[in-house]
Amino acid sequence: MSEPIKKSDQTPESYSPKAKPEILRMAEENAGKIRMSKAYEVKTANGGSYIDGVPMLKWGEWRDNTYCGCITALLNAAGIPVSYEEVMGLSGVCYQALMRDDWDPSSQMPQNGMLCEKNVGDTLGISVYTLNEDKEVWEQAKKSIDSGFPVLLVAGRWAPEWTLACGYAVENGEYKFFGRTYFDCQNYSIPEKVIEHQSTNVSEDEIYTENKYFYSSGFPGWYPETLTRFYDKKCEPISRKQALKVSLEMCIKMFKQPPSESHKFGYDAYDILVQGLELDEAEYQAKCCCDQYHIGSMQDARRAAYVYLDASIGLLDGENKVKLAKTTRIYKKMLDNLLAAVTYEKTTAVFNGNSAPVWNATQRRKLVIALKENKKLEKQVRVILKDILKKWD
Repeated sequence: MSEPIKKSDQTPESYSPKAKPEILRMAEENAGKIRMSKAYEVKTANGGSYIDGVPMLKWGEWRDNTYCGCITALLNAAGIPVSYEEVMGLSGVCYQALMRDDWDPSSQMPQNGMLCEKNVGDTLGISVYTLNEDKEVWEQAKKSIDSGFPVLLVAGRWAPEWTLACGYAVENGEYKFFGRTYFDCQNYSIPEKVIEHQSTNVSEDEIYTENKYFYSSGFPGWYPETLTRFYDKKCEPISRKQALKVSLEMCIKMFKQPPSESHKFGYDAYDILVQGLELDEAEYQAKCCCDQYHIGSMQDARRAAYVYLDASIGLLDGENKVKLAKTTRIYKKMLDNLLAAVTYEKTTAVFNGNSAPVWNATQRRKLVIALKENKKLEKQVRVILKDILKKWD
């Protein structure tokens, strides 16, 4: 890899930063290294190291939220057994409904609204932290990878979604990081010498190790002082029951938050989806970009809510246990309503490099009916959860 690494220049206009996004809120710091058996071996090569075997990230596999998908992959790589659905539940992302009036896909970044990010680390005994200085970020990233922990960042490559740095090497006296993104399956139009990697063509000098990790051209990411996060410190874990309470409280708060300058939340987000799907054909095609992404993200989220809450029923007793079981069934109904209108395979899966299907008027009408019904079900959920929390022991 003696040639300079080329940088892809295909960032959509809608993803380009114009001002600091609303997602700059976070980071708790504590001390102590986590000592546990790593799931994947750390290997040394080319003046650096890499975590061997972190699987490719993809949409269309019921792990569609890039934030929670990356965290799950990161923790699993570090030997911490947690499911995607639990990360979605603990963080509250599984309950979210958020949209921009212009239907920009970046609206689905969960940090655009409320969530309980700290609850994930608190439950698993991890203190997630950030660093203020670029030099510190680069040095700590190497240490984190050396110890088997990938690094979480935004816009490691291409558009600003959450990504993972899984390794680093020295080239021409400089450190180059590489890892996984949800865009790895898409087709990059790079004219130089290319090699085939599944459905993706990527320049050979941007591919690292037998894992086919791609060069993290954007490292250390967007606003690293707040968004590039490390998971290699421990804290005293809280109980799963306490974590569930935090999650349910956030479920209620999310639908109460007022609109921001560019985003609407909860029932208002449902209204944006419905109003867009009800436009005539010409207006719909002009305005409602990435409709598959928005509906698929909601399908994925409601499925995660159903799975997480179903697994949590045993944490409660008596009447609260019965009510949580009822809530679980309501989320399953929300999922079923959406799937009856549009199959999951026609949503986020299309972003793995395939052409996106156009939804006809009949299918959009089915979605409108499903969304209006789900909006009513969302209100039922919050009535039940308020009662559960009122009687919490």
